[in-house]
Amino acid sequence: MDNQTPHHAAHGTTYSAMTFSFLAGGLAGATVALLLAPQAGRVTRQIMRRKLSDTADSARELKGRAIRRGQQLREEATHRVEGAASALAGKAGDQERGNGNLEDDSTA
Repeated sequence: MDNQTPHHAAHGTTYSAMTFSFLAGGLAGATVALLLAPQAGRVTRQIMRRKLSDTADSARELKGRAIRRGQQLREEATHRVEGAASALAGKAGDQERGNGNLEDDSTA
């Protein structure tokens, strides 16, 4: 597969990998900022718990979108393969009945 397709960024990194890296970096940065913030431990833990919950929700949403997109791609591929198989079966049937290409008949 060509690495220059829209599904790949520079150096072959996929969009989902880049998104995950972005989210992980944001989470790490938020964690460091909270740990260094001059707040009481209880407040910091509450904030971290809320941020972690938000991140988990975002990850579940991303997973759901990825699954739905995978299902769409599978259905599209199935439809295309079935269409190609039908076209090939029809062409083979035409050739068996003698309705094939005239070039084939003239060389016989």
